[in-house]
Amino acid sequence: MTAVRRFRESLGQVSWTARRYPPSRIRVQAEVVRRMDLPRLPSRRTAGPTWAVGVVRDEADVIEVTVRHLLGQDVEHVLLADNGSRDGTLELLQDLAAGDPRVLVAHDRHPAHHQAEKVTYLAHLAWRHGARWVVPVDADELHFAQGRTVGAFLATQDVGVVRARFHHMVLTEPGVPLTAGSEFVLDSTPSDPGKVVARSHPLLEIGPGNHTAARVGGVADGLFIAHAIYRSPEQLARKVRQGFDAIMAGTGRWAGTHWEKGARLDDDQVADAWRNLAAGRPEPRLDFAAAGPMVRVAPLAWRTWDPEGQVPGSGPA
Repeated sequence: MTAVRRFRESLGQVSWTARRYPPSRIRVQAEVVRRMDLPRLPSRRTAGPTWAVGVVRDEADVIEVTVRHLLGQDVEHVLLADNGSRDGTLELLQDLAAGDPRVLVAHDRHPAHHQAEKVTYLAHLAWRHGARWVVPVDADELHFAQGRTVGAFLATQDVGVVRARFHHMVLTEPGVPLTAGSEFVLDSTPSDPGKVVARSHPLLEIGPGNHTAARVGGVADGLFIAHAIYRSPEQLARKVRQGFDAIMAGTGRWAGTHWEKGARLDDDQVADAWRNLAAGRPEPRLDFAAAGPMVRVAPLAWRTWDPEGQVPGSGPA
């Protein structure tokens, strides 16, 4: 990248950020920062170029799988903030961090959702400590590239944002610990609007749900996400109810109708919805389209996206 291009991008980034951060949002961002307790972070000299960042809560059944997957994708550091987990997620993360310095665990003490502001702060920390690329993640997402690792793919990119196709999948056998052979039913039609990965910057903003990023520069495709959205009836109920409560504890503005609809379901309705999901059928009570074709896959064993060509339409993005 030339010096002129870098200068122009920097001016554009400042202008973009100024428009997106009115005083009311600056106050929220400051409160998020104040209530985030950070681990000791690596110096810029020793940190790698690709960082994953995210906020997690009560994801004990999947969090270790996701962290190990990210490290296997040549992501040099995984910085996750635990938001008051009560199911052992924090303890699992702490154990992983004790055994691997690439895993970094923060404590998010803010009860409200404010995901965009929290992940934006973590992305800024990643930039400050040497990241060139920031991969915003949720605990139930597996990131892939075709034919190579995510880190290897990003090393070839010179754009501001890389878009990722976002494929929902449901575990077919709940109540069993996840292994490489765990089977999911996956929707081969990606869900809009997808997710993003962004080149780091001190003024980078990650949007709600990690669906967008305010980052000046070109846009490319080429990444894929297998989203283990539902893994058991109990996890389904917890996900939608906690998500709804966290949204309402914050701004009260709605950001996901599937959480609102799901939070209204009683236990019997949740069990009925689960039967549809695990069979690969649409579930309108959760806005789960199951557009299809629905395919049975074991993505926890994948090193790259769809290595055996099981997912229709997975040609070059």
